[in-house]
Amino acid sequence: MRTSLQLRKATDPTSDCLIKAYRNNAVGLEAALQVVRDLPLEKRYTWQVFSALKWAFADFEDEYIALDLPHIPEPTRSEMTKELELRLQQLRILLQTFHTE
Repeated sequence: MRTSLQLRKATDPTSDCLIKAYRNNAVGLEAALQVVRDLPLEKRYTWQVFSALKWAFADFEDEYIALDLPHIPEPTRSEMTKELELRLQQLRILLQTFHTE
């Protein structure tokens, strides 16, 4: 199974630097971090995650979801619930990372 970093590397050449930094490769770490620092903000992974969340929740309406949810078939609804629980865990990790930096 491929990790999200491996998938990202296949589609984004700048992610090679992120992977080197992530693996804590001492030889290329400083060079990799410099490439990341030099990237425009909108090209950075952190900004892309933030931007996706911003757009995902920009027009969030819980009342609409409450009206729609009873009409989503149970197998799909269970899959959606599992996916939301995973995303919530990831959001907690993201917030923890922001608070520790």
